[in-house]
Amino acid sequence: MRLGTLQYEEINIIILNADKSKKMPQTNPFLVQDFIKKSTNRRQQIDNKRYTRQGKIQLTTKDPICAVQLFSLTKFMNIDVSTDLIWENISARFLVADIPTTTLRGTCKGNPR
Repeated sequence: MRLGTLQYEEINIIILNADKSKKMPQTNPFLVQDFIKKSTNRRQQIDNKRYTRQGKIQLTTKDPICAVQLFSLTKFMNIDVSTDLIWENISARFLVADIPTTTLRGTCKGNPR
């Protein structure tokens, strides 16, 4: 698989409850770690795990194989989940424009009509 040979700066996997009206329950971090250990064989590549204010779990990695394994989860600790992926400024839902910080604001305006 060619994905494994590429280096990425950051890949974020967002895990959210499949029932949009409910948040992911906060649980013991050791139980989450144990579940991830059973779900993926590249768990050492996960750099950060956090529970967001919106009731989602965010996992950060640089390894694309690990990201794909986490992205394919349908259940997380006996909870039906859906996942989203933010991969080098590209979301699974839409493209996020990358605006360089060194560009002057006037240059970004475009051509006036």
